Amino acid sequence: MTTPDRLSVRSDAAPLACLIAVLITAALLACVTPLRAADRKPNVLFIISDDLGSQSLGCYGNTQCKTPNLDALAARGARFTRVYCQYPVCGPSRAALMSGMYAQVIGVTSNAQANGFTKRMGDRPTMAQQFRDHGYYTARVSKIYHMRVPGDITAGVDGPDHEASWTERFNSQAPEQWTEGVHEHLSHDRLKPDPNHDIHYALGYGSAFYVVRGASDGTEQADHKTAAKAVELLEKHGKDDKPFFLAVGLVRPHVPLVAPASFFEPYPAEEMKLALSVENDEADIPEAGRHNDSQKRGLDTTLKKQKVLEAYYAAVSYMDAQVGKILGALDRLGLRDNTIVVFTADHGYQLGEHELWQKMHLHEETTHIPLIVAAPGRPVGAPDALGQQIDIYPTLAELCGLPIPPHVQGKSLASVVNDPDHAPAVHESVYTLRNDADHMLRTDRWALIVYNDGKSGVELYDMEKDPHQFTNLAEDPQHKQVLDDMRAKLDAKLASIK
Repeated sequence: MTTPDRLSVRSDAAPLACLIAVLITAALLACVTPLRAADRKPNVLFIISDDLGSQSLGCYGNTQCKTPNLDALAARGARFTRVYCQYPVCGPSRAALMSGMYAQVIGVTSNAQANGFTKRMGDRPTMAQQFRDHGYYTARVSKIYHMRVPGDITAGVDGPDHEASWTERFNSQAPEQWTEGVHEHLSHDRLKPDPNHDIHYALGYGSAFYVVRGASDGTEQADHKTAAKAVELLEKHGKDDKPFFLAVGLVRPHVPLVAPASFFEPYPAEEMKLALSVENDEADIPEAGRHNDSQKRGLDTTLKKQKVLEAYYAAVSYMDAQVGKILGALDRLGLRDNTIVVFTADHGYQLGEHELWQKMHLHEETTHIPLIVAAPGRPVGAPDALGQQIDIYPTLAELCGLPIPPHVQGKSLASVVNDPDHAPAVHESVYTLRNDADHMLRTDRWALIVYNDGKSGVELYDMEKDPHQFTNLAEDPQHKQVLDDMRAKLDAKLASIK
């Protein structure tokens, strides 16, 4: 009788033995190999632009300014058309965004108060910190929380950052107003030039329409360096075992309006079309609502205004080009299918509408912000759901399967991202604060602006019939009931967010 080989197995025992072998092998592999891409939480690429008016983007209707990369991103995601910031200036808006709380609740209602953000936040997690606490690699490149532009950029420092938010953080030092090239000062701000480049603050360039047509290809500029670092981090961490939350802050088109000269070429000043206007456009706007108008800015000729648009559009296009580099790397590295891409701005910007310029207004152009969310597997659309800046935190948390902390006052827009055309409304109204007692409340149809709790004037607009806010109806007897209803809604909103 032949003795069977000791490694042989009886034929009727083979299926069971094979099954056991497969299970053991799977268990061992699970211990030593990372999760498959389909099992991982999605990555997040969060990009924010500084002082960007959505009306300057092609995907939001601008026919002059060229933004092909953002237009392409919008074409593959949800491009929200009615999202509003919580405060129309950098420090408070970014504090609200990253905390998920209204500006007055987090206690940052001025740029100066941004220095106290970390103390005010306490042990409550910020948006980035929530991702870090749940296993994400989190990194900041350049301006996410407040940075003074250009001072913190020329100095190359963090600004009032929140250290606990980040696994790593990187700054992008650049020359800003000291960039070599052709310089022009269009507004009448008093500047304090420093030829030695030793003084970084209180020089006046942070508010002036100061223009530099750079002599180089932009390699030395902050946004160029930021895009390069973002690409480097994608290459380094894109295939890690843990997902990433990469926050990329682009400082353009914040003044000074600096870009390589080639980005000015598509925008000859004399051909720039100024904002739509009507005669005596400012007449029905209270004085408290027109502090930064053309006369006060020194933009006293049509050509000066056109030159501002020329330089602003050049800066926007330059920023868009940097977005293209980052998104190109995302595709090249095969990361698109597991990465949620978000693009937004800290607040909007007046570009001559109602003869108003820059920020710190409560009109549509300053309070409205762009928001594009391109999430893998979600449909494309242009939802008109009302939204707020503080909604971004809970939206990303829900899309990535993270819990939403109880302190967050925003509401998730994930249902809208998942079904842009049919999702039910998330908000009945949205709200923006300026100073301590200036308020904007926006409902589906109406926009109410109240200055100094009404003591310094009121504006009421029918956004269905008058989307450009040309006719203030606050003094119209036929709209008294609407005004009273909107004032009551504002009172209720203020009571609810304290």
